Amino acid sequence: MSLEKMNIGAMIKYHRQLRNMTQSELCKGICSVTHLSKFENYNKEANWETIMLLLDRLGISLDSIQQTSEKISTELSDLLDAVLSYDKERATECYNRVKELQECITFSNYISLYHLYVYRYHLLMNHLEEAEKEQEIIRQIVNSMPEQEKELYEFINGAYYIIKGDYKLSLDTLLKVEANDLLPSSWQAELYYFIAFNYANLKDSSSSVAYGHKALEAFSRSFNYLRILHTQFLLGIAYTDLGIYENATEQYNYIFKNMNLINADELKSAMYNNYALLLEKMGEMDQAARYYLLSMEHAQTETEYLTSLCSYTELLISLGRKEQALENISKILQETKASSMRKQQLIFKYYQYLLKNRKDRAMDFLENDLLPYLEKTYFIEDYNKFALSLARYYSDSNLDKALYYYKKVAERGE
Repeated sequence: MSLEKMNIGAMIKYHRQLRNMTQSELCKGICSVTHLSKFENYNKEANWETIMLLLDRLGISLDSIQQTSEKISTELSDLLDAVLSYDKERATECYNRVKELQECITFSNYISLYHLYVYRYHLLMNHLEEAEKEQEIIRQIVNSMPEQEKELYEFINGAYYIIKGDYKLSLDTLLKVEANDLLPSSWQAELYYFIAFNYANLKDSSSSVAYGHKALEAFSRSFNYLRILHTQFLLGIAYTDLGIYENATEQYNYIFKNMNLINADELKSAMYNNYALLLEKMGEMDQAARYYLLSMEHAQTETEYLTSLCSYTELLISLGRKEQALENISKILQETKASSMRKQQLIFKYYQYLLKNRKDRAMDFLENDLLPYLEKTYFIEDYNKFALSLARYYSDSNLDKALYYYKKVAERGE
């Protein structure tokens, strides 16, 4: 009977204190107080005869400890499976069961895995404050953890940096994890997916496709259908950015066929929005407008709704539907005022000036407000797009400024 995952000394101390017993009362006739103290506090070795006598005096059976160890192992495995499957409802049920065992886990060698899995769970649920508490706990014990668990901690930190929007730091962290090759095999698909996700956000679409296919293969081996859809969605975005529209369309077609089969409602708004972007790039404007409206209809959060409304409004602007665009812009500016969508707030303020025929004011705002923000926050693609507009504006009136902005765009690889 293996009890190697349980810290018997710490558990004996816990049950002794629970019964208000002194060390002398517990060990009388069994061992010395000094020996018991070392066993309780430092998990010093004790022979099985001594352990059995101590447990018997406390009224605890060895079988009950074994059962507790097995239960902890099972519940942690179930939590991990739910988290990696992206099954939020089941993950929450598993998390609640694991929390009920927290006190027992404290007396086991599962303690670091417990905090790692709970850290990853809170990131899945977007519980950022709780995730940061777990991150701090792990930081304090990381030096005592096995190498594989240290690597798992670095991997989960990489996922945390994504939520914080630091895609470069996340990518650097995850590429180191990949190079070290210590991550448990069950996490490999997630590793490839997050690397692909970071490359997509950093506008390296070719690398995003390469790692996206690695993730797709790994998720397929484990029949992780929801994550397969997430990866196909990511590939659709990357192929769109690369201008390989046939491949992008193929990915979206897979998603359309399978999305309703696995109840992927939380994916619908973003998927419709990005499919509309593909249709727009392909010149199918009426179809693009329809999917932007579908995206708004299926939005589950205010941010999703506003993201689609912004995309739809930019389409209206390109189609010359000025009045409808201005009506939407008023709503966008009002709704993003108190949100984290600072970029959209600035971009549509610029569009509002343009549509109200205040071009000089628009360009002044672009130069002094919008472009500095985009440069500071590393929105390179957006910066290049609007810097080109400013360069063209200055081409007839201020050649030095026009050349300055053309040069800025060239430096960023436009």
